[in-house]
Amino acid sequence: MFQENEFKAELVRQGYTVNSLVVAMKEAGMAINVATLYRKMNGTSDFFLNEINVIANILHLDGESILRIFFAPKVA
Repeated sequence: MFQENEFKAELVRQGYTVNSLVVAMKEAGMAINVATLYRKMNGTSDFFLNEINVIANILHLDGESILRIFFAPKVA
């Protein structure tokens, strides 16, 4: 389950906004709309593995961070 707060915190730590992340993703060859990224962030749609890879490279995420943000277990 995607952890939106962890993701936003990582964006801030790395000096990105959602808009600047979208620009960086486009520069990395991954065209995505800002609205699409927001839908993914709020859980309306899911991230694809290639999107996670591009984001992880841009934000310099290690394996533990990737798991914590994108694959955290759902807690009841």
